Amino acid sequence: MTNNEAAVLFLELADLLDLAGELPFKASSYRKVADSLRELDIPFDELVGVGRFDKIPGAGKAIREKLKTLAETGELPTLEKWRKHEIAAFYPWMNALRLKPRSFGLLVRKLEVTNFKDLLAKLKHYDISKLTGQAKEAANIIIDNN
Repeated sequence: MTNNEAAVLFLELADLLDLAGELPFKASSYRKVADSLRELDIPFDELVGVGRFDKIPGAGKAIREKLKTLAETGELPTLEKWRKHEIAAFYPWMNALRLKPRSFGLLVRKLEVTNFKDLLAKLKHYDISKLTGQAKEAANIIIDNN
């Protein structure tokens, strides 16, 4: 697995955490590691194999374990878990509409929907002026594009 491929997995994990409304520092940590992986001149699995985590900024203890598993198996079990979470149904729409994951997730949770079809239906009958900030911004983008 290339550094870029590994980075993409960590970015997806960060987005799913943001969509779900998890603590922002977790997603931020995964994004930092993804950036670090992309900047490496050496394949990450070689660094992990010799325990050189100091060359991967942002790789704390929990992320080191994920990097080791990824290097050894090519899998990221935490990401697989989040891909099965109900919020993951919104991930393709988030990307297609170029929505910020945290604001989109906030909107999804505010409207208490479990799929994009229901989200669209609720937005058609919802008073958008009741929304604020990023949730309102996400709602307007969705409405403008559907």
